[in-house]
Amino acid sequence: MILLFVGLALTVLMVYITRQLQAGLSPQRFRQIMGLLIPAYLLVNWAFTLFTRTQGEYPVVFVPFRAYMKALGWDIRTFSSLMQLLRGEAEASSGLNLEPLVGVAQNIVLFLPFGFLMSGAYEHMDAGKILAFGFLLTLFIEVSQLVFRLGWFEVDDMIHNVFGTYAGICLFRRTIGKASPS
Repeated sequence: MILLFVGLALTVLMVYITRQLQAGLSPQRFRQIMGLLIPAYLLVNWAFTLFTRTQGEYPVVFVPFRAYMKALGWDIRTFSSLMQLLRGEAEASSGLNLEPLVGVAQNIVLFLPFGFLMSGAYEHMDAGKILAFGFLLTLFIEVSQLVFRLGWFEVDDMIHNVFGTYAGICLFRRTIGKASPS
């Protein structure tokens, strides 16, 4: 939960600093500074997702939107258990649990700066290309977690990270007054 609040606070700070920089710099210099911040962001991202993790046995979860089902009380890790739930054969829900939704929010906030910085650094790159880079980055992280046994490999993480990239694109465009991404 602390990670989520820190991420949100840093996002507000990022928007404020971007407005100040944009007002005082030429467009070219502004893009250069945004581009220089991308490696710093990547190091922080990898620190949270790879370098601070301990090795162990972690599951691989291919079921999309598992966090939402878990929040409703069903811990679905396989497609067979998902089919049981859809057929009404699953055990009763254990009740509402908001903890998985905190993880969803953290994944979104973790990738928000990526979309934001890429939009600032590469003015002529369209949203689709930035989203593709966001997907490749999250795929790299998830595969690294799988190979080095540093965390769960989850389709949910990939979906929410790409959504966070998109939210970052939208936030950047709103911050500098451009139309929303197409």
